[in-house]
Amino acid sequence: MALVTSLPPERLHAVDWLLCNRTAWGIESGLHARLDASRRDDECRLRTANAVAVHGIFTRLANSLFMEWRSHQRKPHHKTTTDFAAHMSAEHARRALLTVTARRPNLRAPS
Repeated sequence: MALVTSLPPERLHAVDWLLCNRTAWGIESGLHARLDASRRDDECRLRTANAVAVHGIFTRLANSLFMEWRSHQRKPHHKTTTDFAAHMSAEHARRALLTVTARRPNLRAPS
């Protein structure tokens, strides 16, 4: 691992380096990984600030819906955002349309 810093080696002890390094990579192991890998955010070609903001809102909404859907699955640790996307797009996106138009979406696993 590499950590870019302007501190001289004698001022950055091993414990401090480890803390700084872990802190810097913390975002990569959480939501950011979901956005990059599952939602392919790194391939996004939006250029205006408004478009990026709207895209961010919708991807976070989709991730929130995914996490709720996943919590109701029989084996949630085996469910991915790809599974969720397939579930929502089934029957010509019928489930997705029902979810966004319902007063109270039903994201539970089918019986």
